[in-house]
Amino acid sequence: MKLNDIIALIEREFPLSDAYEWDNCGLLLGDREWEIKTVLLSLDVNNAVLAEAKAKNSDLILSHHPILFDGTKRIDAKTPEGKLILGLSENRIAVYSAHTNCDVGKNGINSKLAGLFGLCDVENLEENGLGRIGNLKAPMSFADFAILTKKTLKTPFVRVCGDKTAYVSRVAVASGASSDSIPTAIEKGADVIVTGDMKYHDMINYSEMGIFIVDAGHYPTEIAVIDIFENILKDCGLNLIKSKNPDIFEFI
Repeated sequence: MKLNDIIALIEREFPLSDAYEWDNCGLLLGDREWEIKTVLLSLDVNNAVLAEAKAKNSDLILSHHPILFDGTKRIDAKTPEGKLILGLSENRIAVYSAHTNCDVGKNGINSKLAGLFGLCDVENLEENGLGRIGNLKAPMSFADFAILTKKTLKTPFVRVCGDKTAYVSRVAVASGASSDSIPTAIEKGADVIVTGDMKYHDMINYSEMGIFIVDAGHYPTEIAVIDIFENILKDCGLNLIKSKNPDIFEFI
């Protein structure tokens, strides 16, 4: 299958026009005319993922997080990013990234999160589609909800802020680092929000505004993107491989 045909399927679901202006989505390395047989599905693109792609003879890495994200001006093999770019190029491995356009997409990461939590009456959290808000099927204590989050996102550790004996029923989810969506969650009546990468003082300020917070981490709230990518390409006759790309953080 040509890379251009794969791109068309991805962009039908997650148009580049939906990506944030500052983002770097789309085909980031490769030729649209390349024939693709094996696709490595991953959250990140780093040198460990490159090694995995080489070992699996992958023609394409389909990722959530982009490469060439911070205005790179030179490719130097002495830098981690330079080594990565050169390695990808030398091995003729294309990279396509669906980032914020997948975050806000109708069937993107936040929609997936809402489904994993079994939320009812789900609606967009932000007007641009970032985040979701809905109701649990039955109220539960915040302590039980924190445990539910660990099980749902398959993570051994969450950070929480709020009265663990209080009951919650209205839940907001916002993947990755989405603390900026907390005021909107409060306005829409959320009892609790699940997100990641919370800063200490933000936890203080937002919790004093009356919302409970579960910081489940960046990776656990976004790794479901691999399943989303698989679902888009599952009927294309491609060899789809789910990357072993682990969380950068270890829990000890």
